Amino acid sequence: MPKPALSLFLAALVLAGGSTGYTQQKAAYVAPLDRWGHPDFEGAWTNETLTRLERRPQFGDQLVMTETQVAGIENPANPFKVMRVGGQPRSSFITTTPDGRVPPLKAGAQADPRYHDLAPGERVTDNPETQAVDDRCLLPILNNAGPVLLPLPNNSNYGIVQTRDHVVILSEMIHDARIVRIGGKHRTDGVRPWLGDSIGRWEGRTLVVETTNFPPLQAFRGSWRNLKVTERFTRTAQGRLLYQFTVEDPTLWDKPWGGEYEMAAIKGPIDEYACHEGEVSMAAMLDAARDADRKSGRR
Repeated sequence: MPKPALSLFLAALVLAGGSTGYTQQKAAYVAPLDRWGHPDFEGAWTNETLTRLERRPQFGDQLVMTETQVAGIENPANPFKVMRVGGQPRSSFITTTPDGRVPPLKAGAQADPRYHDLAPGERVTDNPETQAVDDRCLLPILNNAGPVLLPLPNNSNYGIVQTRDHVVILSEMIHDARIVRIGGKHRTDGVRPWLGDSIGRWEGRTLVVETTNFPPLQAFRGSWRNLKVTERFTRTAQGRLLYQFTVEDPTLWDKPWGGEYEMAAIKGPIDEYACHEGEVSMAAMLDAARDADRKSGRR
C-alpha cells in the first residue's frame, strides 16, 4: 500500500476507534477553575433530600432504589426528592455497610455522651450551660453544620468561599462558618473548637478535608475524643457537587465507615439565620422551667 494511502487508512482506524469510544463512554465533566487553578466550588449549595444517613429497614441491603420505590416515597406536594448520586436514586448515604446503617460499636466500647453530664437531680433546664447546643444558638442539631454534613428537613443550605489558602463552608442554620486551612497542620494545643479542626489538601480535582479535635458537645454517633472525619468534595456535573465522607474512631469501631451524596447548586446568597446566643427564647425556656419548679414544689 502506498505511503499516503496507508496514512489515510490508519487515520480512518483512529477516527473509527475514537468514535466508538466516544459513543460508549460519556465524556468526563471538567469543572471550572478558580484563579489559583483549583476546581471552583464557590457558590450556594443544598443537601435537602428525603434520603437520610441510614437506610430504612425495609430496603435491606438495597442501596439503589427502583423508580417504583422512589415514586412511593416522593410526593408532588413535597419539593424534597430522593437523593441521586450519578443519577442513581439512593436509599441511604452510608455505602460501606451492607444494610446502609452505622456499624455497631466494637466489643466493650461505649459511646461518649453528646451533652454535658448532669449532676444527680440536675436537669437540662436548670441553667443556660446545660441546655442543648441548638437551643443556645451555638450549633444546629444533627450535624447539619458537620462534619459530617447532614441535611435537616429545612434550611440545609451551604455557602462555599475559596481563597488560595482557605476554604470556608457556611451553614445557613445557626450561621456556622467552618474554616478549612489548605496545607495546614492539626493543632496540638489541646483546644477543641466548634466544628473541629479542619485542614485540607487538593488531590487532583478533589478537595480533601480532614477534621479532628472535636469538642465533647459535638460528638458524632457517640464519638468525639478520637474522632476523625475525612470529607471529599468533587464537582461531577454542572450544578452537582459530590460529597463523600469517612468516619474513623478505632476505640469505637473496628474499621472506618462512610458514604456519599450529591449537593445541588442553588441560587444564593445564603439567607441570614438570626439565632444569637442568649436570645429571648433561652430566657423564656428557663422562666418556664422555673415556673414549673414552683408549681411542683421543687423550688
